[in-house]
Amino acid sequence: MNQGLVVISPILLVRLLTVEEFGRYREFLLYAGLLSTICAFGINNSLLYFIPSRPNCVRQMVRQAVTMTLGTSVTVVGGTLLADYFSNGAILGGLQLPVAIYVLLFVNLDFWEFYWLSQKQPVPVFAYTTGRLIARILVVVTAASIWRDVMPIVWSLIGLEALRITGSWIAWRRASRNIDQSGEESCWREQFRYCWPVGLALILVTLNKSLGNLFVTKTLGVVALAHYAIGTHIQPVIGVLRNSVSDAVLPELAALKSTKGEGALALWRRSTVVSMILLTAAGVVLFEFAHTFVVTLFSASYEPAVVIFQIYLLVLVREVFDFGVALRAVNKTAPIVTSSLFAILLNLLLLVTVMPIFGLPAAALAFVISRWTEGLVLSRSTMRAYQISLKELARWTDLGKVALAALLAATIFYGSFWTDYFGLIGVILGSTVFMALFLVLLVVFRVPEVTAMLGRLRKTEAAPAKS
Repeated sequence: MNQGLVVISPILLVRLLTVEEFGRYREFLLYAGLLSTICAFGINNSLLYFIPSRPNCVRQMVRQAVTMTLGTSVTVVGGTLLADYFSNGAILGGLQLPVAIYVLLFVNLDFWEFYWLSQKQPVPVFAYTTGRLIARILVVVTAASIWRDVMPIVWSLIGLEALRITGSWIAWRRASRNIDQSGEESCWREQFRYCWPVGLALILVTLNKSLGNLFVTKTLGVVALAHYAIGTHIQPVIGVLRNSVSDAVLPELAALKSTKGEGALALWRRSTVVSMILLTAAGVVLFEFAHTFVVTLFSASYEPAVVIFQIYLLVLVREVFDFGVALRAVNKTAPIVTSSLFAILLNLLLLVTVMPIFGLPAAALAFVISRWTEGLVLSRSTMRAYQISLKELARWTDLGKVALAALLAATIFYGSFWTDYFGLIGVILGSTVFMALFLVLLVVFRVPEVTAMLGRLRKTEAAPAKS
């Protein structure tokens, strides 16, 4: 839900801003997003591991995470401003002050989602992220409607983050009073040792995702960046779908860290099947109606983004396997860094050699190839960490059933029947028919996760009837 601003607001902003102004706004988000990831360094994410494994040290773990985040954010922002000054503004493109202020406010005291997830409290997470999403969209769209200019939008976002960090500080002071402190012990070194490889890997992954945007911005300008940003608009959706599963699974795996091999990987294997169902269903629909989605939602001015959009969807299959979660659960984080570094170097090589020849689509293809290669490297590391074979790595039969169900259900998209006969309504009708047929086939093929979900729904419906 925190990615909601990236997913929803562009649909409105492209109608309120020119292509150039929208490209400038995306440039600000590019710099701010990359710096935010570096500053955060995966520190708050470590709470998903340490709070379940140290339930008597909750307050200490949060305090350490907050302090470390403050230190990294001040260091990174200060270093970036210094580098930008000596490069005559070549790094941040004249957006130094707003980017610096925004990042410092955005990153700090933003641990709540991981804190609640680590204690198995999804409802507060939903309330917090939904409220933040709605507030950010309202602020951005209102500012764009009034001023039709980028900078008022940026400063409005900064004002909103200032309110959030103030509220977060007050809320934590009150909440921390009710947390048991009797078993607290300092473990700065252990938490830092856990965070640095995870944080470095997150930075490399984010830089890999942003590398195409950076190349496009610096070589082709903000108009090309606007087209590329819309073409890769699916990226936050991928993160939302996959992380909704991964972030929920990691605390459970951390709590079971003493188990080995088959026992430790059982839950992760189930999560890959769930991710496969979610990402495959989304990918098929988005690929089929890519042109309709882009032109209808973002106007004909962004039609060059359609090809980029379809190429980028290939990364969905790679995202089914979140090897990082399996490795972090047993505190084997070094391979994440190694594979991420390899991926970014490959991406960089492809951008330098291929993009000048084939243009914007090559930037998307370079990222897809680098992510697939990274996945292959991580799969080997996961097998070594758990001492298992490729056959034991995943439930390949169930994953194959999901893929076959999606392929058979996608036959209803043959030709252009839905949009030719029903227009825009055909997108909804076609998607609905596909989803229904996909679900039926999953039940027919007896995919355990779908069968279990339907069984729980039947029990829920039967309970009121009995009472």
